[in-house]
Amino acid sequence: MQPPEPKPQAGPAPSDVSAGPPVLGSRGSGLPAVAAQSSGSAGHPSGTSRKKGGRFRSRRARLSLALGAGLLALLCLGGLGVFVAIYDDATEIKRTDPTVVLVSFLGAYLTDRNDQQADLYVCNENADFTQLSAFRENIRETEGKYSVGVMVTWKNLAIHTAGSQASATVDIVRTIAGGAEETFDPWKFEMSDQGGWRVCSATPGS
Repeated sequence: MQPPEPKPQAGPAPSDVSAGPPVLGSRGSGLPAVAAQSSGSAGHPSGTSRKKGGRFRSRRARLSLALGAGLLALLCLGGLGVFVAIYDDATEIKRTDPTVVLVSFLGAYLTDRNDQQADLYVCNENADFTQLSAFRENIRETEGKYSVGVMVTWKNLAIHTAGSQASATVDIVRTIAGGAEETFDPWKFEMSDQGGWRVCSATPGS
């Protein structure tokens, strides 16, 4: 009796290389490498663009600030020059008209009682205001004695010029504060043109 023949056993099915596409992530597909390369190449240019854009905007901002500062400086300098010109014109002493000079002198000497300001209108040499100084001192004594204010003005101003010399007559008016009392004192002033009119002396009139 012969032993039964062994039955053939089913082995693993042979692999079919053409069975289908390779699975993602396999070594042979190449897709992950392509994706990584694409991702890297896409990220790098965008970062460079942002950096260049930031630098460009920063340069424009600095340029704008510099131009603005320069324009502001020019405006300030121009405004300062205009202000100085206006100030010089406003404070310039007008010596071409003897009437203007005498009125300015009377205002500084008798109304404001400011000797430094009055000196701007006084002759350079041989000026004599002894009697006018005594007149002003009498006004101060009256104010102190009676505790009142005395306002000084003038009227009937007339000037006669002869070349570089001029004579002026004027009534100086003293008024007690509130108008309680008013007095008129005639005065005579001698003036001289010394590169511009100036007041040289003052004497009481008749």
